[in-house]
Amino acid sequence: MKKSNMRRFGALVAAGALVLAACGGDDEAAEEVTEETEAPATDCAVSTLNIGTILPVTGSLAFLAPPEIAASNFAVEDINAAGGVLGNPVEINQGDSGDATTDTANTEVDRLLAAGAQVILGAASSGVSLTVIDKITSAGVVQFSPANTSPTLTTYDDKGLYFRTAPSDLLQGRVLANLVIEEGSTSAAVLYRNDAYGVGLAEAFKADFEAAGGTVPEFIEYAEGTEAFDAEVDKVVAANPDAILIVGFAETGPILTTMHERGVGPTAKKVYGVDGNIAGLDKLVSDVTILAGMKGTTPSVDLKGSDAITAFVARLDAAGVDGVYDYGAETYDAVVISALAAEIAGCADGVSIGAQINGVTKDGEKCTDFASCLTLVQAGTDIDYDGLGGPYEFVDAGEPAAASFRIISYGAAGADTSLDKYVFAS
Repeated sequence: MKKSNMRRFGALVAAGALVLAACGGDDEAAEEVTEETEAPATDCAVSTLNIGTILPVTGSLAFLAPPEIAASNFAVEDINAAGGVLGNPVEINQGDSGDATTDTANTEVDRLLAAGAQVILGAASSGVSLTVIDKITSAGVVQFSPANTSPTLTTYDDKGLYFRTAPSDLLQGRVLANLVIEEGSTSAAVLYRNDAYGVGLAEAFKADFEAAGGTVPEFIEYAEGTEAFDAEVDKVVAANPDAILIVGFAETGPILTTMHERGVGPTAKKVYGVDGNIAGLDKLVSDVTILAGMKGTTPSVDLKGSDAITAFVARLDAAGVDGVYDYGAETYDAVVISALAAEIAGCADGVSIGAQINGVTKDGEKCTDFASCLTLVQAGTDIDYDGLGGPYEFVDAGEPAAASFRIISYGAAGADTSLDKYVFAS
């Protein structure tokens, strides 16, 4: 679908080299506000930023909730410690998204909108976000996901109010295809869940893998809620590919168990996962030794890359996050970017915030935390927030032009962080 003029889709895909409530007027006026980073103060009465969340407390992505919830709370704590937004403390109201098999997200969005949220953080699942995006954006509220990766969301008609700090799976698909090719495989079977996330990432991988000379002898979709995977795995066995890619969530556990029983698991074949499953695999199978040799990709900052990241991970550990840090940095940054956008706009309503978000992430003087960025903003300086997970350099579609991907490897004892590799893509 065509986007509003405020956020025309840029050339993210074509560039593609690996690295990875309403104040407002018509479209033309909105575009002018977007390009003018230091928007003049308005007489808007909304001066307290209220953030709601729909993060996966329950459902098939529940393993991602601890780092995301903790990180969103940390961001609000740090913003308020630096003086808040427009002189007032930021408020946060945590909620659950469930997954696409429930109506949890719709119920929670109704509650958060009634409570006055101007920004709703989440969902983690692209499929879940697509069930609530119209409700949120039609209310003049920003939806900002730290973990959505479906390419469908790039061109969705979102009224200029949907953003994400996670990169499109057009980038992850290319990273995956290169990884599989580099490790010597020329054929790969793909098992993928039939939702916006699964279809988008599987198709991106297939296109890039075939463009690099590989073949995909089996491209097997399965419905959400599927519990037994004998038929799907039998097709993989018959195809006898060099490699197997699983694009899934919690159901990856029973898929891998069945693959192991049929002699095509990670101990026998080159098996790859993705951000929806790779970080939490040891919690999805009863015997972690069957994972030995498996690898997968996930958008992630280098956890040992800087003092700020080291301190952030220690903070997550102290909050009880159990070793899975995925999308924690992206969640933290989504909150900070929203807060800085409100400060620049001089108004904490959703439309005003949305008009400034892209500009917060590019073209100005670089800053990496809310306090230092706030000082620059209050001095009238155009900023470029890089934060924990950046640089982001949002394109007009409201998503990163660049991202770092972590390649996770499993040994007989589980994930082996000593084998972690990072690929930067843009």
